[in-house]
Amino acid sequence: MNLSNVSKTAIITMTCRSAQTENPKSDFNDPMSVQSLRRLTDLASESEKKTIQKIKKMYGKYSKKEAQSLVKRVSSIDRIINDYILNNQDCTVINIACGFDTRYWRLDRRDCTYIELDLPEVIDQKKALLGDQINYKMISSSVLDFDWIDEVTKERNSNFVLVMEGLLMYFKEEDVKKLLGAISERFSNSLLVTDALDKKLTEGLYKKIGDWSSKLLLGFELGWNFGFEKAEDIETYGNYSLIGVEGKQPYVITASIK
Repeated sequence: MNLSNVSKTAIITMTCRSAQTENPKSDFNDPMSVQSLRRLTDLASESEKKTIQKIKKMYGKYSKKEAQSLVKRVSSIDRIINDYILNNQDCTVINIACGFDTRYWRLDRRDCTYIELDLPEVIDQKKALLGDQINYKMISSSVLDFDWIDEVTKERNSNFVLVMEGLLMYFKEEDVKKLLGAISERFSNSLLVTDALDKKLTEGLYKKIGDWSSKLLLGFELGWNFGFEKAEDIETYGNYSLIGVEGKQPYVITASIK
């Protein structure tokens, strides 16, 4: 698979969702993640298959609390999006840096447009996995190449849900400022939903632990780089108003874009 190191983190979350779906003690249900993982395993090299099996074994047997926490966060984001769809007719949901997310099949999609955005190699791989079932728009682009904003706002720039899961913590602060600033400037009367970390988890010993963990699972160091001092700080990155914070690290932030 021709994926960047950051993009490979999507394999972890997909494997975790699949493992929890197959866990009879879990209430989480995401059959498309199971199908996606099976197809991905068929396409993977031998070394990649070993990595997938290692992650699946870890989340299915040894790291149950971490797996439960991850799918709880996923479910929280799904619920927030569904609530917005229910109360905002003809809205548009944009899954930014979607990775191998199967959120489309978990949402109540009545009266909404769904769009996914990620790097070209990720979109190509996802089409190879699920192209026969994907019937929504996909945009191949870096999230920091803001031509994608021009594309999605041709007709309007309001009534959007912008979703970022597993993204900001891997960015440098200057890139977070660019992304959140551009979204704030170009969208209005919309909703931002993102997960985030406390800044302390991106520094010192915590960062070393994150680097070690990613090396154990994926074979390379990919620790966390960005976190907020406090969730309210998102309001300093643009025209945002904090609505709510849910869960533990990473926690889910919901903010309105004025």
